[in-house]
Amino acid sequence: MISHHLFLEINGMNYPKFQHDLNIALESEILGELIFINAAKHCRNKEQQHKWQVLAQLETQTLYKLQQFLIQNNQTAKIRPHIRLQAKASGIAMAKLPWKVAMHLLKQGTKPFMQTFERMNQHSNAQTQVFLQYLLAHEQALAEFATQELKGNSSNSLKAVEKLLKS
Repeated sequence: MISHHLFLEINGMNYPKFQHDLNIALESEILGELIFINAAKHCRNKEQQHKWQVLAQLETQTLYKLQQFLIQNNQTAKIRPHIRLQAKASGIAMAKLPWKVAMHLLKQGTKPFMQTFERMNQHSNAQTQVFLQYLLAHEQALAEFATQELKGNSSNSLKAVEKLLKS
């Protein structure tokens, strides 16, 4: 029987930065989830609080899908020790910032993760493609949310996020 690790290697998923990218993906989801949960908890505006909660739901869903992906592909990932504390502090800060500033930071914050998820997609195979496309799409949905908020389109800003929450 061929091991999952060998299967990924044969199919090209074990490119030089693969482990690094898995770790970044895990950090991204833990960071996002905790930032959004803490932003919601410390936000005074009910509409904004609801939006932070919906973003947190997407991160929770994506974290679960990532954990399933790791198990199915016999992979592990780890995060740096300070990430959870950094995320909590960042979430509290995001709640206290003016909304447009927080949205600008959110949009900027998706860029490095987008690059990582695009690289992972370039190395995907039949086994990994569906999840890796979802991973990239979820980051794009977060950026799209922030873009719509910055444009003042707050009534439809969650559209891309809610679509993924149904997937």
